[in-house]
Amino acid sequence: MIEAKFLITEESGRVARWLRLMGYDAVLAATKPLSELYQRAYREARIVVTRNSQVSASCLFRVIQLRSVNRDEQLRQILQETGVGIDEQRAFSRCDQCNVVLQEAPKAEVQDQVPPYVFSTQERFHSCPACGRIYWAATHWQRARELFDTLKT
Repeated sequence: MIEAKFLITEESGRVARWLRLMGYDAVLAATKPLSELYQRAYREARIVVTRNSQVSASCLFRVIQLRSVNRDEQLRQILQETGVGIDEQRAFSRCDQCNVVLQEAPKAEVQDQVPPYVFSTQERFHSCPACGRIYWAATHWQRARELFDTLKT
């Protein structure tokens, strides 16, 4: 599996959440000033993903100019242009808000942080060490997996 880190400009922020759900390191960045965006992309070896036409390609880092406003088409373009894939082992391994790698959370420790029904029906939980969000395999995971399946074709 190809390893990639992404730097998503603010107008394309919705894509960052979905790349994180796929398990990729995707951070948001402002485009002003452009010099800071370029420096960060180079310093952190990140691929810039943007719809901002003022962001230009460089020999020092890669830029993906998103052609569509449609989320699925944007994700498909990123996957195709980078050659990265959707790996079941990597998926759902990062906080979709903070971009931090999730940690397994013992069930007993999350009882007071999740709804009673969730606690009684789920066995595996993960938590974000940065923001404290608790994750479990609910229906939104299934919907995301269905999207991932469509992106693979």
